[in-house]
Amino acid sequence: MGYWGSVKFFRHLILVTLLMTTVILCSLCLNLIFKKDIIMVKSTSNIKKTAENSVSIKQTRPSESENAVEQPQSLFVYKNKYKELYAEPVEEKELINGNIYLTFDDGPSRYTSAFLDILKKHQVHATFFVVGTNVEKNFDIVRRMHKEGHVIAVHTYSHRYRDIYSDVDSYLSDFKKTDDAICKVTGKRSTIFRFPGGSINIFNYRIYTELSAEMLRRGYRYFDWNISAGDATKKITRASIVTNVVDNVGRDRPNIVLMHDTSELSLQSLEKIIVSLKMKNYVFSTLQKNSRPLTFTR
Repeated sequence: MGYWGSVKFFRHLILVTLLMTTVILCSLCLNLIFKKDIIMVKSTSNIKKTAENSVSIKQTRPSESENAVEQPQSLFVYKNKYKELYAEPVEEKELINGNIYLTFDDGPSRYTSAFLDILKKHQVHATFFVVGTNVEKNFDIVRRMHKEGHVIAVHTYSHRYRDIYSDVDSYLSDFKKTDDAICKVTGKRSTIFRFPGGSINIFNYRIYTELSAEMLRRGYRYFDWNISAGDATKKITRASIVTNVVDNVGRDRPNIVLMHDTSELSLQSLEKIIVSLKMKNYVFSTLQKNSRPLTFTR
C-alpha cells in the first residue's frame, strides 16, 4: 500500500496536527500577555500624567462651570469641595542659611502662656502649628500669639492619625476645622501648615502623593523640620533637649527646630536654648507664606 494511507502516515499526521495546535495555542497566549502588558503600561502612564498635573503649583480654584464638567463622581470629588481652602500664590523666597526657625506643635496648652513670656522677654518670634480643639479652648492665648507677632498655622484639629489620613477628603475636613478656628481669632486664614507626624509617616503613606499634590494645588506650603528637640520622646531631660537643639544647628542651612509647647521640659529648656544661640550670634526668624518649604523630601 506504500506510505500514503498507511498507519505510519496517519500516525505522523496526528503528530504534526498536535504540534501545529500547540504552536498556535502558544502564539495566542503570548499575544494575549503582550496586549495585557501594553494596557498596563498605558494605564500606568495615564496615572503618572494625572499625578504630575495635580502637583502643578498653579491653583485651579473650582468655579460653577468647572463643577458641571463630566468626571467620575467617586474620584477626586474633594477637588470641588472646601472652596475656602485656597492660598493666594506668592513668589517663593529661600529660607536663610544659619537662621533659627523655632516651631512649636500641638498647642496651645496650659504651658503656652509661659512660652510666650520667654519669647517676649528675649524678643524672639516663633511659628506655632496649632491643634484646632486646643485653639477652641484657648482663644485668649491664640489672640496673644497673634498680637505679639508670632505666626499661627494649621497642624490638625483632632490629631487622630488614623481618621485624618483615612483619605484626602478626611484630611481636608480636619484641616478646615483648624483653619476656621484660627480665622475666628485672627481674621485670617492660614497659608502654611505642618502634617501631623511630618509629611511622610506610617499613617499617610497610602495617600501621601495624592494628598501633598492636592495641598500644593490649593497653594499651601508645608514644613517639616531638620532639628528635633526630642521633647516628645521618653526619658528626655532638660539637658538633652538643650543639647539636641544647640549642638545640631548649622550655618550652612536654615535650621527649622521642632518643639512642643505642650511639654513642661521644653518650657524649662527654652530660655537656655535662646540665650545659647544668641551668644553664638544666631538670628531667629519665622516661617512665612512666601518661605520656600523645607521638607523630608527636599
